[in-house]
This record gives sequence, structure tokens and C-alpha cells, in this order.
Amino acid sequence: MRKILILFIGGVLFSNLAYPFWIWSPKSKKWRNPEYSPLASPQAQLEKALKFYKAKDYPQALKEFKKLVAHFPDAKQAPLAQYYIGRVLEDMGKPYQAFKEYQKVIDSYPYSEKITEIIEREYKIGEFFLNRPEKKWPAQILEELFEHPSIEIFKKVIDNAPYSEYASKSLYKLGLLYKALGRYDEAIKSFRELEEKYPESEWAEPAKYQLALCSLRASPGSDYDQTLTQEAKKRLEELIADHPELEISQQAQRRLKMLKNKEAKKFFDIAQFYYKQREYLSAKVYYEYVLKNYPQTLWAEESEKMLEKIKELK
Repeated sequence: MRKILILFIGGVLFSNLAYPFWIWSPKSKKWRNPEYSPLASPQAQLEKALKFYKAKDYPQALKEFKKLVAHFPDAKQAPLAQYYIGRVLEDMGKPYQAFKEYQKVIDSYPYSEKITEIIEREYKIGEFFLNRPEKKWPAQILEELFEHPSIEIFKKVIDNAPYSEYASKSLYKLGLLYKALGRYDEAIKSFRELEEKYPESEWAEPAKYQLALCSLRASPGSDYDQTLTQEAKKRLEELIADHPELEISQQAQRRLKMLKNKEAKKFFDIAQFYYKQREYLSAKVYYEYVLKNYPQTLWAEESEKMLEKIKELK
């Protein structure tokens, strides 16, 4: 009995010294915890949160901004608080979580004065994930189980602001990412959309070049598909003709030269097949075709030599 009494007295004394975490509110007729309760007005709560943010106490600032949004979702301060939740997470080195919180501003408060800045910040987060160094095993393997974050982010930027400068940028970067992932059909779709919707964009010409490269690689089940190759060749030639001064046109010229060599070799190999079968007339047709249509290639020179050999056989 004596021990129980001592424990009871000790408990009472300790409870008086301890912080009263739960307080009865006569107004709401509920128990409330001050740690999770906001100040009386949204403006006061915002100022409290900003004070922690400016002091770079990000964990506490995050709690205070979240209190405001949770308890005063319709207040005029709520959009700004939601914006700062994203800013805090960015400053804490959590870009993907920041993107998710920024998106809440666009979804819930589309008339916020921060929308333009948020679009820019979302785009930069997409670029961050696009350009970050590749992760090493095993983290890389785990990441491959999920969609690349930049895909989701760039798509949102395009949906959020289809008429902004960031829409065409995002489409181009999205295409590059699909191309890097080997998803050539999706890359082609992105570059084509850019070309059609934003023809005046600075990214339209580079998109034409990338579209040609992806067309070369999108062939299903063979080294290259004739239709896609012809489309790629046409696009490269158009780019060179329209903008010969651009550096990307010089890259296109090198790629076009490689493409023509590859095509020429295909027809030269057919000619060689007929030559080895001693069907010299058919071989002659293909050698002449290479010579006429691919005169600047190595295979044109080889075709000329083979035509001389056929002449000697007669």
C-alpha cells in the first residue's frame, strides 16, 4: 500500500511539471494538442511558419505550413502556404516530394499568383532528374521498377501550361528521355507533337533532327525499316537545306552520310549476291543503281570496280 501511495504522489507531481499536451477547449468542447493546433488566424499562422522558414528551421516550418493548409484550406493564405511546403521540401533536398506539393497548388489553387513560378520550378525539377548521374547497383535496379520521375514531371508541365515556354522545352526533353530509354515510338510521338504544336519554338528544329534519328531506330524486328529510313533521310535533308548554318545541320550531314552509306551497302550486297550466282545482268542493275543514287559513298567506288569486272567477262 505504501509503495502504491508513493507512486501515485510521484505521478501527480510529475504530471504537474510535465507539458500539458492535451488541453480542453470549452469553445469546441474537444481536447486539443497545442503542438498540432494552429494559431487563431491564418495570417498569424502564416507569419509563424515564415519565421521558421527564414530561420532555416525547415522541419518546424514544414509542420507550421501544413497546419495552415489543413485547418484553413479556404483562407487566402492557403495557396501561399501550400507553395512554401514545396519550397521547404526543395530546400531539404527532396525534389520529387516538392514537385508533388507544387502540383497541389495548381490543382487546388489554380488562380494563385505563384503559378508561373511553380511551372518553372517543376520544369527545373524535371531537368534535375533528367541530368542527374546514373545510380549504381542495387539502387539503379530498384529505380527501374518505377517510371522515370522526369516523365511524370514533364508531362505535368505540358498539361499545366501548354502555351508557356516550358511546354515545348518539356516536350523536347521528354522525347530525349524516351530516346535514351530506347522507347523510340514514344520519342517520335513527342518530337512530332512538338513540331506540329510549336513550329516557332527554338526546339522545333532540334526536334526534327531527333525525329530523324529515332525513325532510324524505331524499326521493329530488323536492322532498319525502309519506310522509316526514307522518312529519316527526308527529314535530315530538309533540315540541312533549310538551316545549313546551324551546328545541328552539320551533325545531320554526318548522320545523313552514314545513312546513305548504309543504304548503299544494302544494294551493293544484293548485287554481290547475284554476282556470286553468276547472274551478271541482275548484278549489273544493282551496281549501276548504287553508282547512280549513292555516288559519294565507298560502295559507289566498289560498284564501279565490279562493273569493270563484268565487262571483262563478256
